[in-house]
Order: sequence, then structure tokens, then C-alpha cells
Amino acid sequence: MRTIEWSVAADGSMTAAVLASLGAPTRLITNDIGDDDYGRFIYRWLEDRHVTPSRRRSEVTTPRIVVAADDDHTRTWFAHLPGVVASLEQADLAPLANASFLYVDGYEIIERAVLRVIGAGSAAEVPMLLNLGGSDLSEAVTLAVHNYPHLLIQTNVDDAEHAAAPALARSLLARTGATWVIVTAGAHGAVALSRSESVSAPAFPVKVRHTHCAGAAFSGGLLYGMQAAWPMEQSLRLGAASGSLRCARPHNAPLPNLGELLAMTEPTTRSA
Repeated sequence: MRTIEWSVAADGSMTAAVLASLGAPTRLITNDIGDDDYGRFIYRWLEDRHVTPSRRRSEVTTPRIVVAADDDHTRTWFAHLPGVVASLEQADLAPLANASFLYVDGYEIIERAVLRVIGAGSAAEVPMLLNLGGSDLSEAVTLAVHNYPHLLIQTNVDDAEHAAAPALARSLLARTGATWVIVTAGAHGAVALSRSESVSAPAFPVKVRHTHCAGAAFSGGLLYGMQAAWPMEQSLRLGAASGSLRCARPHNAPLPNLGELLAMTEPTTRSA
């Protein structure tokens, strides 16, 4: 059976929506969107999930990505991203000064914008989760995050490469001096490594409907626990539950609330 569903593609937007659904105060800084069908969809989707969207601009064409997926969860991406890089490089970063935690998508295509955000976050001494999303860590970003206060790095490996997750975490930890490196591995859960500790969390069993933005939903749950000063093991489990439930629900369904995630992770996790 062939179906078409609309979804919000950006990991940062999904992470913000997950955090807002869990009750955390959230501010989203992203590229501009247009006053077209795609932009209006994004605006409504974010508003419904208690996130203030970017301003719609009539002269902007909303960037979009077509993702073709099959029942084996294989995905092929076709991206149309006009003006995204320039828009991100000009984003207003003033709100970072009052942030309790910073989430940044560290993709290669937007590296100059990423470096600008890292610099602003470091100057404000805001703890940061840098999501590589499977991208390589460039030398420029490695230098920028050196000695960054309370740095978390998240990336992922494919299910078939899950055994390589601990080694990848060790490599990124050695290169960056991060406080924690977290590597997700799909159905095989996630591992987190610091200089003195190694913890892991399973992927909770669900009937998988799709895998789109599972990593971003994981990030939202993880960040909720970290900003609440939970131990990494509990934060990791909350992230795993958030990612699992994201995969089980339609794209337009409400995101899980904190009670639903805690019910999945109990008895290990308790609300702060």
C-alpha cells in the first residue's frame, strides 16, 4: 500500500516539540519559512505542540524534503532547501543568553551557522547537546567545541552497525573532551560514554509505524532529563522511550507527554 504523509523534517523542530510536550520551556531558532502550503502546515504543527514557529514570509519558499520509505524502513531523501544556509547564518542568537540548555544540529551542510551558534553558546556558558546526526565531525567543529563547558555529543549508527557504537563514542570523546557522547543504534537502543562511566538503554518494543525523526524524539527526552539534572541512565531511558513512541505514532498525532514516557520507563525513572 502506498501512502503520503506530511511531517516536520527538521530535527531541531522535532526536538523542540518533544520538549514542549513534556512541559519544558522551549525556544526554537530556525530558518525562515514561507507563507505557502508547506509553511502554513509547519506553523500549525508547531503551534499545536506549543512551540512558537518561525515567522512566515511571503517572499520565502518553504524548504522541503521528500522521504521515500519502504516496509523495511529503508529511506531515500530528496531535498529542496532554498535559502536555508543563509537564513540560519543570519538567525538571531540573542535568546541563547537566557537558555538553560542548547540543542544544535551539527550537519556539515550548515557548518558555518553551527560554528556561530557554538561560539555564542560557549560565550554564554550554556550547556549544549550537539547532534551530529551521523555526519562526520569536522576539524573546524572539533576545534570550536574544545573545552566547551558541559558538552554532550549525539550521533547514530545503523542497526547493522550497532556493535560499533561504543567504539564511535570513545573516538568522539577522545577528540572533543565532551562530558558525554551518546550514540543511538535504532532497535538496539543507545549507549552513553563519559570519561568515567558507560551506560546503555534499550529501545522499548513497539509496533513500528515509521522511523522518521526517531533520533530527534530521543534527543528531546534525553534533554528533558539532563536539564532536570537526572542521572544519565534515567535521561537515556527517557530518550529511548520518546524515540520508540515516536516510531509507533502517526506523524500528525500528539507527541507523548511525560506521564506516558515515565509509564514506559518505570520503575527505573521517576519524575523530578
